[in-house]
Amino acid sequence: MWLLWMMLVQLPTPSAILLQNPPAIPTMAVCWLAARRHRAKLVIDWHNYGWTILALAQGAGHPLVRVARSYERFWGRSGDAHFCVTKAMQEDLRHNWNVDAVVLYDRPPAFFRRTPLPAVHILFRKLGAALEQPAFNDFYTHAVAARASQETAELTAVTIKRPNQPAAYKPGRPAIVVSSTSWTPDEDFSILLDAAVQYDRMAAATAAAAGGSSNAGAEAAATAVLGPRLPDVLLLITGKGPQKEEYMARIRELKFSKVAIRSLWLEAADYPLLLGAADVGVSLHASSSGLDLPMKVVDMYGSGLPVCALSYSCITELVTPGETGLLFSDGRELADQLAGLLAGFPEAPGAQLRELQRNVEQREQGLRWDENWQQVAAPVMGY
Repeated sequence: MWLLWMMLVQLPTPSAILLQNPPAIPTMAVCWLAARRHRAKLVIDWHNYGWTILALAQGAGHPLVRVARSYERFWGRSGDAHFCVTKAMQEDLRHNWNVDAVVLYDRPPAFFRRTPLPAVHILFRKLGAALEQPAFNDFYTHAVAARASQETAELTAVTIKRPNQPAAYKPGRPAIVVSSTSWTPDEDFSILLDAAVQYDRMAAATAAAAGGSSNAGAEAAATAVLGPRLPDVLLLITGKGPQKEEYMARIRELKFSKVAIRSLWLEAADYPLLLGAADVGVSLHASSSGLDLPMKVVDMYGSGLPVCALSYSCITELVTPGETGLLFSDGRELADQLAGLLAGFPEAPGAQLRELQRNVEQREQGLRWDENWQQVAAPVMGY
């Protein structure tokens, strides 16, 4: 009732009402009534279908899901104009719902960009307490304990700053791999956890083959057999959700020698800084409809990150495999991709990682949100 009162009575008379869907219930009907009340243009921005999200929990054949689909189809067709986020959704709307939508791809805001080194140092100093978790049995916890009594400089996970000197990256620093998740069944975190376990084994094997020795012959022999040494990986997961504590409890039971996993809840201003400080992004997004795209990948591209993304029907409208990212179907495949990208990091990053970084910079960091809105959305909105 509050939404109805606000839209029909309190809302200053607009020329257009922009409705992002989902959620559909009761928003679609309320916004249609408000548009008629104010004689405004109703523009629906289709990011997904709300009924498909409900179907994840209830099952596609549940009566509530059938009602939700009918409701969304009926009221969705009442819009005066439409946007959608993929060509696949555009075709689905046209074919199944007789809705003609303009494709408006998400683009990153300008504040998503590479983070300068001084800001990286400040950010990771700020995150220090969240990263230093003695309950975890991994390389990072051991490294923190080892340096606690002999620290002579400002040290973070990836940087060092000595008195009267600028911040610098630490030699042999870990690779920062970042992922954002809702900790819900539609984003299967077990895939990433399985990949972390398998990457840890591979990285430990390359380190053991070289024997931790500075002997050039041993290092060359190990490289010939297993490839370049794999770096430690600090895997940072952002977001909150119902399955978070379940998975973090499982992680605390694991023993890692080359991987550390931390869950972070960041201030809004720190999220783009973290993306801009990372080396590789991972997306676990599995579309409920098979027709939408993960906004997190758009933000990662804006920050200059190559992305490993879970494969599904229309993801190639955003991620070009082998050019701006890689696609995986399970944990084994993701572990292999991370190993291929990070071999030799940071001293001698491989050709694949450098090529993906270069392609992301050239193809994905030019067009930003505001310019894209003016080019595509403004004419539809009528200004």
